Parts: sequence; structure tokens; C-alpha cells
Amino acid sequence: MSKVRNTQDYSIDIKDLLKNSDALLIDVSKLLKDAENTQFEDRVYTYARGGPGGVIPFREASEKAWIALYQVVDVLIHHQLSKIPKGHYDRKLALREIEEKNTEIAKLNIYDRYAARAAHIRNNTTYYTSKDLEFLSFEIRKLKDLMEDIKKVVTG
Repeated sequence: MSKVRNTQDYSIDIKDLLKNSDALLIDVSKLLKDAENTQFEDRVYTYARGGPGGVIPFREASEKAWIALYQVVDVLIHHQLSKIPKGHYDRKLALREIEEKNTEIAKLNIYDRYAARAAHIRNNTTYYTSKDLEFLSFEIRKLKDLMEDIKKVVTG
């Protein structure tokens, strides 16, 4: 589920974003598997080694992972600051503010982890030079860890 265009509002309720992010990661796992074993002219490829059939599921996995990442971070920001960021830059500012105000959350390094995941996952949606199935799978595992830490903060 995505944000409503040109607003700060989501098309689903903020409390449902955590569930939606979990559902997106289930899709991501399936898409990564689809990208893993692709065929072209009777040859089987792993996408990172050049399988052209894996481009579409790979990019879709990257995109859904990016959506899951920003949704769960937006839930944290809403929980801590009672607002929803307007975009990536606003999200980083809000995370910085949260970490400055709350030492327990600062210990989780959420700002740094968000920035790293955002750079690696988001670049895989756009830039062909970044595409590597193994690397994206690694980033997805790191994303899952970040999501679990954020859920603990939000749900208590």
C-alpha cells in the first residue's frame, strides 16, 4: 500500500501499516525466489550473474522492500512525534529528532540503519549497476531485523 499522492496521508490506517509491511516482505521473498532461477534460451541464470528473466521480479522485490521500509519507519515517527513524514528527507530529519530526544531509541541506531537500508534497497529499484540478488537478499534480512526493533518500540 502506498501513500496517497501529494499528501502526508496513507490510503490505509497507520495502525495497519505494520501488518501491511509484513505482507509486503512475504511478497519480497517470493519475488526474490522468482528472480533466482530464471531461464533464457534454455539456460538457467541467477540474476546477479546475468539472467535477463529475473529483472522484473528483482525490481519488484526491491520496490516492495523499499515500501515496507518507509512504512514501518513512518509508523515509528507517527508513534514518537505524532506526524507522518512527507518523504525521504523529512523521514531522516524526524528520525534524527527522535534519536536526539530518546536515548533508548538512539541506542538502536535506527537512523543509521534506515539510511543504509534506504540507500541499498532503493538503489536496487532504479540503477542497473547496483543489481545483485545476493546483496539484495542480505539487505532484506537486515530490513527484517530493523522492522522487528521498530515494532518493539511501537508496541511496547
